[in-house]
Amino acid sequence: MNTATKDNANDPRLAAYHILVDVGHGEFADRAAARRLARLCGVDRGLALELAYGSIRLRSRLDTELADLLDRPLGRLDSRLLHWLRLGLYQIRETRVSDHAAVDQTVEGVKSTAGPKAAGLANAVLRRAVREGPGERVFPDPRLNPEAYLSTWGSHPEWLVRRWLARWPLASVRRLIENDNRAPPVTVRVLAEGVDSSQDSRPAPGVHLVRETGWRAMFRLEKGEPGAAIRSLPSVVQDPAAAAVVDYVGDRFDGPVVDACAAPGGKTLGLAWRVPGARPFVAADVSGRRIGRLREPLSRLGLDVSLAVMDGRAPAIGGARTVLLDAPCTGTGVLRRRPDARWRLSPEKLRSLVKLQRELLAALAVLVEPGGLLVYATCSLEPEENEEQVDRFLAGHEGFRREPPDPEWVREGSVDERGDLRVLPWQWNTDGAFASRLRRNAGPSERGITG
Repeated sequence: MNTATKDNANDPRLAAYHILVDVGHGEFADRAAARRLARLCGVDRGLALELAYGSIRLRSRLDTELADLLDRPLGRLDSRLLHWLRLGLYQIRETRVSDHAAVDQTVEGVKSTAGPKAAGLANAVLRRAVREGPGERVFPDPRLNPEAYLSTWGSHPEWLVRRWLARWPLASVRRLIENDNRAPPVTVRVLAEGVDSSQDSRPAPGVHLVRETGWRAMFRLEKGEPGAAIRSLPSVVQDPAAAAVVDYVGDRFDGPVVDACAAPGGKTLGLAWRVPGARPFVAADVSGRRIGRLREPLSRLGLDVSLAVMDGRAPAIGGARTVLLDAPCTGTGVLRRRPDARWRLSPEKLRSLVKLQRELLAALAVLVEPGGLLVYATCSLEPEENEEQVDRFLAGHEGFRREPPDPEWVREGSVDERGDLRVLPWQWNTDGAFASRLRRNAGPSERGITG
């Protein structure tokens, strides 16, 4: 047994293995990574995260090839061995790690966690993978069976691929899936108007921000740590799609303001900074732990925002001029950020979230004062959670109407003919986002609000 591999808490491959084990037991990948990588730093931390997240993202691709390389069904394997085989094959196929190192280090990892017999099998399987080269032959022909190809090589749930192919051209779905399978860059939204957003920026030693063309005050973190970047100037780590929702709300809104499902808080920070006179501003969330994380950035940016633990379906607030509901959703627009999320989704989960969104919209609509604004947003690509949800809401709430955004704020091509924001990941290599501005009529005649 390789005691060094077993006992070394700083081994990035062992850390990646434990993340896979944790996710297999139901833990979210980001929480498992935060705990397992705490003792790693620099290159080792980056390697462990790449191996773990990459193996989770490409699980179906790896398993399809492993099924061909093995002489038994994957379901009969010890789960410890299967986790290591995924990590080993991922290194061989997707990284610059030498084949020899990938095989040897994986075999040592198997030996230390699952025993010598399992290690012998891992050695045989991975050496066969190296000997036979890339396993494209085991995947369906994308021209003859695109659904099967995109769910195996593309490593997405078959039911989700089927839905997407029914709505969009094959080329668009393929680009969407390719986008999901790449690790996203770190991007920063600069809040301060005094920063020249037309040029690259080096706001602190070791920090280099490169302008993201076409997006207002958005920069890609080319060099340095995210924490150093946001401490060096008023900013927030945020994807262009999420920042687009803030822009979609605009700068012509009044207080009181309620961000009803605020955590993790990026949109709260952007809106509170943009219109400091819109007060009081309440950021609420059903999770006290998650909403509590907003205290530090609010203090750092000097923003006057009250935090509240609140279930949006039973809001403990009298009324508001502006309500943002960034609703819980399937997150199909941010699958590249949540490597395990695609494997947690199901049609049943989609239906339950649609019901929750409907309940939240109905409850929060009551808060909106006459003439006030309700903005509904998701990071989903699914019509039931987006335009269909808004259509249903408007059919039961005659006192509300869609209201287009200020064209000065939104990116050209991001708003559809009805005035809804729609950011599709394959268009600009971003996350996905949807939002709809719903204005309540100013007169008293709209009182017949229904659930």
